[in-house]
Amino acid sequence: MSRFQRTTLLLLALLCLPIWAVLAYSIFQLNVPEKLTILPTLAILTTDAPMRPTRTPLPTASPTTLTMPTLTVEPTLVPTVVMPTLATRVLEIYAVMPGVVMPPTATPYPANVTVIPAPPNPYEPLPDATRLPPPYFGWTSFESDNPNVIYTTRWERRLHENASRGQYHRTEDVYSSVVFAFEGEGLRIRYVVARNMGIFHVVVDGVVIDTIDAYADELAFPGTRVYMVTSGTHLLELRPTGQKNSRSEGITVALDAIQIWRSNGHTLVIPPPDETQTPTPEPQPAAFELVSAPPTMQATATVIAPVTINASIVIGYDENGNRAIDPAEGVAGISVRLVEVGTNRALALAFTDSSGYAQLQVVSTADVRLVVPYFGKVYPIPAGRRAADVRFTLLLAPGNQPGLIP
Repeated sequence: MSRFQRTTLLLLALLCLPIWAVLAYSIFQLNVPEKLTILPTLAILTTDAPMRPTRTPLPTASPTTLTMPTLTVEPTLVPTVVMPTLATRVLEIYAVMPGVVMPPTATPYPANVTVIPAPPNPYEPLPDATRLPPPYFGWTSFESDNPNVIYTTRWERRLHENASRGQYHRTEDVYSSVVFAFEGEGLRIRYVVARNMGIFHVVVDGVVIDTIDAYADELAFPGTRVYMVTSGTHLLELRPTGQKNSRSEGITVALDAIQIWRSNGHTLVIPPPDETQTPTPEPQPAAFELVSAPPTMQATATVIAPVTINASIVIGYDENGNRAIDPAEGVAGISVRLVEVGTNRALALAFTDSSGYAQLQVVSTADVRLVVPYFGKVYPIPAGRRAADVRFTLLLAPGNQPGLIP
């Protein structure tokens, strides 16, 4: 055996010595006798029975098991991340104090917001929506030829210098109407009044909000009052009624322009609250019963004094379509009469001159009207204007030239 091998065996023997020592210790512990636990016993003696020997059990040995300590791996506690939460505690206190009333306080609006009770009145001329891109704020005029103004049937286009943008549209069809969709809080209609105009309705969202009588002695282009509507989109409709004023010569309806007001982000329209009237009891007068009285005086007829009636008329053909008689458009030689209402008795007779003008004068107490027999025109003279000068105008179509009138 070599020297290296002997050295290796010696090292292995030295390494095995601790193992052999542990084994020897364990064997020695197993050979140690078990420990006995002796429990004392208490014997109770009685005096009633004679003394006799009692048998006391001998203590018995009970084995005791030795428990070796074992290692227990306990889990490592991982800290739990608690997210912060927001808790709100609301405290409500109700106090009842009879006879004490707290007036409501108004909520202030931002500094850059203007509150108005109604849309302002428009000042013409207004911006034309046809020439401006949307959106539209403030007052904007939508002319009668605007693409958004829809006519159910074709309306005739007329030119006039006093009309908005120099033109307007008219119709004599009672079954026609104008429809216009808009967005805003204010609405105003500019229409045409004349001697041949009728009555039409202003309808917003299917509800009639106004009825306009467009009759007037002279041609004009007025506007309605400003109608206030809720904020948002609405539908406007102008609807002829087929009715007219008793003095009107026709039922024509004409539209000049539709004017819309829309608020911007710095204007707020809040109408004032409606005030309701609370009835207040009033003392009633005492009742009296008339037992006897003087005889009632009978009414007597009063003779009406005759008055002087001055009536004049101008007859001409409207060659240029401007709804007015120019110097060269008069018709001469037309018979004009003042007749008595009821009897149709002629009181005065005259013929138009070269300018189409004729004037008649009569003194009468009866109701009188002016008649143009050739054209079948009748003009009643109101009782309130009997003592004043009454003037009438008869426009003929351009086709009725003077040479065609006998």
